[in-house]
Amino acid sequence: MTLTGEKYTQLNQNEPTSDSTGGGRWIACDESGWDGEQLVGRQRRFLVFASVAIDDAEAAPVISTLREQARIQQARELKFHLFKGREERWSLLKDLWGPAGALHDRCSVYVVDKEYAVAAKAIDLLLEEKAHAEGRNLYAQGKARAMARTLALQGPRALPGGLFDVLMSAFVALASQRALGREEAALEAFFAAVDQAWGASRRRPVTEVLAQVRSTQPYAAALHQEDSPFPSLEMLIPAVTQTARRWGHSLGLVSVLTDEQRVFTDDALRTVLEYATSPIGMTLLTRERGAPVKTVLRGSSADHPSIQLADLLAGAAAAVTERHAGNPSPAAEGLWPVIVPLVEQSSLMPYDDPAAQLVGLEARRARRAG
Repeated sequence: MTLTGEKYTQLNQNEPTSDSTGGGRWIACDESGWDGEQLVGRQRRFLVFASVAIDDAEAAPVISTLREQARIQQARELKFHLFKGREERWSLLKDLWGPAGALHDRCSVYVVDKEYAVAAKAIDLLLEEKAHAEGRNLYAQGKARAMARTLALQGPRALPGGLFDVLMSAFVALASQRALGREEAALEAFFAAVDQAWGASRRRPVTEVLAQVRSTQPYAAALHQEDSPFPSLEMLIPAVTQTARRWGHSLGLVSVLTDEQRVFTDDALRTVLEYATSPIGMTLLTRERGAPVKTVLRGSSADHPSIQLADLLAGAAAAVTERHAGNPSPAAEGLWPVIVPLVEQSSLMPYDDPAAQLVGLEARRARRAG
């Protein structure tokens, strides 16, 4: 269903996409596991944002062939759930993405560990703001990332009795849009959780991070005082931004088509384009140039076969991340060897090499089995 309202009137792609129209290569995108700002307390821990370098003109016959081979003719769109339960079907996808497949080297997966995202946002929105006001750079030498990793990876063991979940939930309640109208109560609840966690922490690195968070109340109180084109905890915005940058740097000029979501307003998509095409980095040595991205538009998967291919990839990648979280399925067991290499280095996960971490799961399982 096409989104309606004044926020969705301008950046729609209604016509089929084609690489021959002068906008560079088209990149089709879709997500799986999106819960808006509610990053904790949901069934699925990972948000997956998948992309395929293909236009509708080339995607249409690929979809048609998949329909014929999988014997799926009645469904209006091809979705991963139609393939997941039958090996003869998901094997077709494995072949599609594999070394000899039509989409080999044309796919990318950006993964967000929602639990880590909450920890990273807490550091970014609270401690980094405080450090900046004091003339310090918390991003230098990866300090902010190191603190977020400490909180995300050591926090669950450091904080007994479910205190880590309480702390993360309290921050989401404070920083998300649902705090509007009840800011004081959310602020009080969050810092009560911080104090309780700080006092109960069993690991010094976590205790030290929480001690710093305790001093950020003035910055926490100001979280909702500035206008923004998208909510603070919305992870789809950085996902599509990183995806656009990745493909622009890899292929040259690109145009991005993403499946429509309510968060992708005209203003939000303009912000994505601005972020994707702007240089990033604190110093000349770390600065990365902006990517050559012509436009970022939204469209319906029902109208764009290229988005359906991205949707199939997103569904398969979600199954693989669920396997990593301890929820295996036959499809995930069969597909992980072709999906894991597609995971982007820039994924929002608390590891230097997210793909290697997913592969490393095999060694850990083998040791436990032995």
